[in-house]
Amino acid sequence: MRKLNALAGGRGRRGFTLTELMVASALTTLVMSQVGMALVSAQRMFESTFADIELSLQSRMLREKLLFSINDDGGLMNARQTDLSLVNGIENQGTGISFMPVKGAKNRVVLNEEKRLGADLIRSERWLECGTMVLQSTNVFSLVMTNGTINIDLDVAIAIANRRYVQRNQVKAQIMNE
Repeated sequence: MRKLNALAGGRGRRGFTLTELMVASALTTLVMSQVGMALVSAQRMFESTFADIELSLQSRMLREKLLFSINDDGGLMNARQTDLSLVNGIENQGTGISFMPVKGAKNRVVLNEEKRLGADLIRSERWLECGTMVLQSTNVFSLVMTNGTINIDLDVAIAIANRRYVQRNQVKAQIMNE
């Protein structure tokens, strides 16, 4: 026994006490829980930022397609003001818009059951779809006949990791063609 005490420096037992282990475990648990919460917050912020950027890009792409390139004859900016009419419209709002371009055939853009826009005279049925976003409102188009202003409500949503992110956009364009 004397040899053991001599090896230990004569102080008795070596190691940690139960109190020291419990304090160290509690502190480690506290620090790890804070790190875990920070990681979850960072992941949600990343998802939110990604959703915001994705919705901005997709709604901008949809806006450009609607205004300038629905078909070979152009988009709504190439329409005649006198040939604009709402589809399924109630009080200057509707789920779609019918228009006649300056050159070309009459066309119609309508919101379908899946809350996505589709046009009659385009190459592909899903050509107007822009990614995974879905429109939120049913009355997407509104029309002011006195000055040919078209309002398009692009209230869009996207689902990421069982969460739904929403962004409100509005396109306002004035048709100058008679």
